[in-house]
Amino acid sequence: MNFQAITAGLGLMFLLMPGALIAAPLSTQLSQQPTTLSPPADATQSINYWKPHIIDPERNQAVARAHQIFSRLLRTWDGSRIEPSLYVVRSDAGPWAASLLDGNILLSYQAIKISNSFGKAQSQDLLAFVLAHELAHQRSNDLWHYKFFRLAGSQAPAVRRQILQGVTNSKAVQTLERREAQADHDGLTIMSVVGYDPFRIVDKKDFFTQWVESIWQLPCAGPGTSKTGVKSYTRSYAKACNKARTRALRTRTQLKTVAVQSVLYDLGVQSYIAGRNETARRYFRAYGRDYPSRAVYNAIGLTYLAQALDLRRPLLERGLLKGPQFFYPLVLDASPKAQKITRTGSARKRGQSDNQTRKQKKLIKKFTTKAINYFEKARRLEPEYRNTYLLSAMAQLVKNNTYVARGVVQGELMPRFGRDMETDLLMAMINAQEGKFKESEKLFKKLLKTISDKSENNSILPRDLLTYAVHHNYAAMETARGNLKLAKKIWQDMAKKSRNNGESLLFRLALNQVNTPHHKKAAQKHDENKHLSINNRRIGDPTTRNSLSKQYSQISNFWYEGDRMKLYRYVDGSRLVLGPKKKVLGIWQGATDKNSIGDIKMGDEADRPLKVFGLPSRSISMVSGDYLAYDKLGLALLIVSGRVQGWFLYEPVS
Repeated sequence: MNFQAITAGLGLMFLLMPGALIAAPLSTQLSQQPTTLSPPADATQSINYWKPHIIDPERNQAVARAHQIFSRLLRTWDGSRIEPSLYVVRSDAGPWAASLLDGNILLSYQAIKISNSFGKAQSQDLLAFVLAHELAHQRSNDLWHYKFFRLAGSQAPAVRRQILQGVTNSKAVQTLERREAQADHDGLTIMSVVGYDPFRIVDKKDFFTQWVESIWQLPCAGPGTSKTGVKSYTRSYAKACNKARTRALRTRTQLKTVAVQSVLYDLGVQSYIAGRNETARRYFRAYGRDYPSRAVYNAIGLTYLAQALDLRRPLLERGLLKGPQFFYPLVLDASPKAQKITRTGSARKRGQSDNQTRKQKKLIKKFTTKAINYFEKARRLEPEYRNTYLLSAMAQLVKNNTYVARGVVQGELMPRFGRDMETDLLMAMINAQEGKFKESEKLFKKLLKTISDKSENNSILPRDLLTYAVHHNYAAMETARGNLKLAKKIWQDMAKKSRNNGESLLFRLALNQVNTPHHKKAAQKHDENKHLSINNRRIGDPTTRNSLSKQYSQISNFWYEGDRMKLYRYVDGSRLVLGPKKKVLGIWQGATDKNSIGDIKMGDEADRPLKVFGLPSRSISMVSGDYLAYDKLGLALLIVSGRVQGWFLYEPVS
């Protein structure tokens, strides 16, 4: 069996394994005409080898889109390590993607063309999976097999066949296949978390085969002639294609199972954004039983932390807890105001509420303790994931345990990951809560200066989220101290800067804090749109299969808390989950070209929802993008790269 057939057979039918960097296309081997650029024989060489063949994304829209997809996938990358770089290269060796030992990821332009051949709606998801697969290899340091394949790749074709004779039965290859399957699983998870549709990888049965046929330049349907006119070798290709079909079937089955179960995670995210924390927690736990991970533990911890914050806010407003009313950069809530901490009301009324206050404080302690426990579990799974340390410190601060919060920041975060804007923000909040206002004021002023300098980019959290958190918490500290004029000036400065920078959401949030008539007028627009629906369905609607028979494209069953659920997938990218009582539990719309809801169209700029619906109830930053949640509409819009890329419906908390 020739080397190309072996590597294609082992390389997961969807994309070439990193070891396949050394493989030349079959047509080149047979014709002995090395006139095209092939993956290099030495997989350890520098990216300099590829520089003459790199395609500039500024001169090619398809390549630019590939880089945008890659940037979105990198949101899941561990911030403590240097992130990989992507290079799209010209190559006539068919579609391939590969991870280099120097940390770079290569993608052939032919891989983009193959993905695009499946249509615009599906192409981004297919390409996202190709790149996520390679990111999974990089994250796992899963490049050990380069050594073996480099040895074979440095030989002539005849010698390669001798070296690789019987290799399909070796332990090394079995291990390689397991790691390739794991990279597919992890790649699917990565693309799902950042908002790409995993079902589009498995719905088209011919994608795996088309990819492989492009590598071989030969059809798997039977003996024939390659695209370059070279006659095929029937026995070799029959065996290789059989292996390809078997591998594709097994992979597709595995991936479909993962994709269906990922719906539970999607429903959990939607419930969390809607403010239904207990519901979200149940979905996350159900998903985590089969796919435990750092992301799941953190998500469960966030639901507990959100509940603690909901209980803590009114106690701070009534002066029953000490400290400023801080905003924690988890959920960008547009409604809370920073208020002066004063004790109001008679002693009798306070006495009547003492029992309720004690209960609330116990619940806050209970919820924050549970959140911290889950964050610690996540840290044990991935000790180098920086954001979990941030969450742990925030939870300790909500618990009012400033001593431990300081220990997490100064004793763990900073020594391990260094000092940045997030650590400075946490230290400013800790100092203020401990009454060290001068130290806190110094840090807040430094943060304001750093944020204004756009050349500074040492933050992990989204820039607008961090900008809002700094201004809100600085103003909250001054409000608690009684410096109301200074607090108002802080918000006015934010409004002025955000208006000049064209940051519509931040501008409106600042206006909301200073109570301008402009905001009140905009907020009334919430009531102008009623009965928003997706495919004429809303949350809670009774639905039967017969009523959907003319609309849905695919049905998948999955289990949740002992009940069988049904997922309906539509051609237009929308999804509907039907519960055991045949009621709609979840409904959402993925990115397409033609869909709209209310007066919002897919692809609209991010500030248009603010003009149409006014200020959202919440803006939540997730790795999949930013969500603008409108409780009065029961609508959340997904914003990716400054444009509307999807939405879902929900039932607001009453």
